[in-house]
Amino acid sequence: MKKTNSILAFIIIGIVGTLWHFVYEWTGDNPIVGAIAPVNESVWEHLKLLFFPALFYFIIEYFLSKEPYENLISADAIGIFAGMLTIIAFFYTYKGVLGFDVAALNVLSYFVGLIVMLFVKSLILRKKSFTSKTAKCLSLILTAVTAVLFMIWSFYPPTLGIFIPPAV
Repeated sequence: MKKTNSILAFIIIGIVGTLWHFVYEWTGDNPIVGAIAPVNESVWEHLKLLFFPALFYFIIEYFLSKEPYENLISADAIGIFAGMLTIIAFFYTYKGVLGFDVAALNVLSYFVGLIVMLFVKSLILRKKSFTSKTAKCLSLILTAVTAVLFMIWSFYPPTLGIFIPPAV
């Protein structure tokens, strides 16, 4: 992945992901929109800020790409999951140390996750890893399952901390 492509992806996904935070509210709490945009302030819902904008960007990139990467699907999926794990680790680490939420650090966690996502994707593309049909299929399946879980668990969340919005 070229550096200019990474910068463009960072800018577009960063802006869309930031605005994504407000889409559900802007649509009058439309449940169809809530399936893909955050419906509350839980960590789980905030992962949608990275997952769906990046997924949409990467789908468009896949069809417009002139470079024949054999592992683009795998690199995209693994990058997205690495970015989401970074957000989770960043949030729970700083909150564990400080004992409370800091809005600016939450925003920072998103952008750090975005950087990690793009770095991991670029690394996988450069190393030409995960080129097998199995890797591509597993990447597509895990991404699709995650998308479905986002949609289901937005309205029927498990009773785990990651799904509980912080008390205001």
